[in-house]
Amino acid sequence: MPAILCVAAVAAAAVPAMAAADGPWHAEAARYGVSKPVEHMVTMSDGVKLAADVYRPTLPSGAPAPGHFPVILSQTPYGKRSSVTTQSMGQGMGGDGFYPYLVERGYIDVVADVRGTGSSEGDFSLFGPRERQDGVELARWAAALPGSTGRVGLAGSSYVGLNQIFTAALGGPHSPVKAIIPSTVGSNLYRDLAFGGGISNLEFATVWEGLRASMVGSPPEASRVATLADFDARLYTEVDTGGPRAFENDFWSSRAPSSYLDRVVRNGIPALVVSGWHDVYQRGAVLDYAGLQNAWSLLHGGPGRPASDAPPMTGAQRPTGRYQAVIGPWFHNPTTLGLTFQQLQLAWFDRWLKGAPDGIDRTTTPLHIFELGANRWIDTARWPVARTGAHAYRVGTGTGTLVWSDARSPCNAGTDQWSTGLPAYVIAELGGSGDPCAQNDSSTQAGALTYTSAPFKTATTVAGPIDVTLYMTSTTPDAEVVADVEVVEPDGSSYPISSGALLGSLRALDPRLSWRLHGRLILPWHPYSSASSRDMKPGTVERLDVEVYPTVARIAPGERLRVELTSGDTALQPTAAQVPRLAGGRYEIDRARSSLTLLTAPAARLHTSHIYWGGCNASC
Repeated sequence: MPAILCVAAVAAAAVPAMAAADGPWHAEAARYGVSKPVEHMVTMSDGVKLAADVYRPTLPSGAPAPGHFPVILSQTPYGKRSSVTTQSMGQGMGGDGFYPYLVERGYIDVVADVRGTGSSEGDFSLFGPRERQDGVELARWAAALPGSTGRVGLAGSSYVGLNQIFTAALGGPHSPVKAIIPSTVGSNLYRDLAFGGGISNLEFATVWEGLRASMVGSPPEASRVATLADFDARLYTEVDTGGPRAFENDFWSSRAPSSYLDRVVRNGIPALVVSGWHDVYQRGAVLDYAGLQNAWSLLHGGPGRPASDAPPMTGAQRPTGRYQAVIGPWFHNPTTLGLTFQQLQLAWFDRWLKGAPDGIDRTTTPLHIFELGANRWIDTARWPVARTGAHAYRVGTGTGTLVWSDARSPCNAGTDQWSTGLPAYVIAELGGSGDPCAQNDSSTQAGALTYTSAPFKTATTVAGPIDVTLYMTSTTPDAEVVADVEVVEPDGSSYPISSGALLGSLRALDPRLSWRLHGRLILPWHPYSSASSRDMKPGTVERLDVEVYPTVARIAPGERLRVELTSGDTALQPTAAQVPRLAGGRYEIDRARSSLTLLTAPAARLHTSHIYWGGCNASC
């Protein structure tokens, strides 16, 4: 059963104690208490009623605080009173939708059950047209609540983050939504989560199915359980049999956040994207940032392309502080843990919902990124990062052979990443500092082809998207290749900084959407459509360009760079329709013609941020 659905927030109620840290802005002390939730049944334009809890600021006596307050709205499929929603961010921090930290500082908090989940009526549709319209209507309802200023901010992670983008885009220029903070979100559900290189993400299936308990309501309704099971079964069956949704068709494109970013900007709604280099949405978060900046530039007569094209930024663009991104060292689930994130949310909403001159928007470097291996934050303006050059490395000499097995050691960062970081989260709960497999993946080299560079003489930063180009033959009509890029320390241990995968039959490139720098391919864009699929011809050398997800990582003097090629991955598993076309495959790779292309810069050229944007949260 392939995993093809959207990712959830932390599935455990308990959160490891996080060290308190000063964030970018010193937030004011709490001024109010937090009321108990009051449930409302909100009638949508089609007559379906959605359940929403409202939390209000209170006086010490428990009475409602006088005055008017902005509203923070979250839309969750995981149950508005579940542990995910109310407890997953740590002691006193609430969860993914319930934000006591904000209520205590003068906000009304509304958390609604998505249609067909929790206590809401209707049928679940995974960001379907009706669900997207629900967000628009919920925002209008929330803006009209007694005691509201009429200004609404949207908050939440993962699923709860993705639907912010749809609501902000579809509400129009007069929407009450005035700011959003979509956390741990991607730009394209097919490419970022459901599939990797056309191969389905099996690992997330267990996570998704485990969250069903919070979606069906309490007590479970038999009809809703059956409806959700039928939704999954039809989708899984279609993918397993090679049907339309096994490819990037209208089902996926209509749910691609990148298709909505231009409208978010036209509606004048500022956005702060928060994600991590180990997030399952690693690929898409920086594309969202670039898309928002491109949309802003175009709207104001500058250079750029529509955000729906997922274009790179150019040196001629002047970025705006209305659209920012914070990309940390994090796996999916730990991204929003800790005090720093709460302070960041407060500063963003204070600026755009209350008009507070806290300075969060006054920046010429709105992209804040963590440099893996150096434990420092960097501020920059563009994506891809300016001052980098494209460098190609040959992956060896002669010919290398891989035999298809679709199996390798699970001791690697991808196992955590594609499962939304749950293993690292559990380790952190037990008092550990993170998953040791994410720090040393040497066991994955068994049966792999590797190329290891000479030791670097100076500190060098990899900063941007990565392409691995392979010239190879296959004895079968299809091929499965996985490319890992690693940093090798002087003692021989290696830690992965990124990876990517590709089915040979989906190797076609879209030259308009692919990224090149000085003629070198740095981000291959594959259509992943059934129309673009074509067989590998036995004995014929074919070119495969593997999109390795973007990252920012330091290679210290004495450390080396390694490319590891395998014929399978733990998390990504071919479907029943794909396996017969892969079974028995033998690949001959012309290592002398094959190459790794990445963007690098001397580490000293990148500017260290003067702001602390967050700690490791057990992710590094």
